[in-house]
Amino acid sequence: MAKVQGEGDYESARRYNAKTRSFVKKAGKTAAKRPTGGVDEAALRKAKSKSKGGNQDARDEKLLVTLMSRKAKKKGGSRASRA
Repeated sequence: MAKVQGEGDYESARRYNAKTRSFVKKAGKTAAKRPTGGVDEAALRKAKSKSKGGNQDARDEKLLVTLMSRKAKKKGGSRASRA
């Protein structure tokens, strides 16, 4: 019969835990620490180039309000012509 896999596979879990403990013991304390590298400057420049400028949100809001008011006027005007 085939071996049951998944959450009930205790043998595989024990083997994984033993290998993990062995690796950490061999590598020493540095294996458990997180890397403390600096900021990736290229990634930071790319993110900043895609972010919005200081007054871009205000400009977008004004544009949206203008478009919504035009749409409302257009919709209201067509109803009046039907009546």
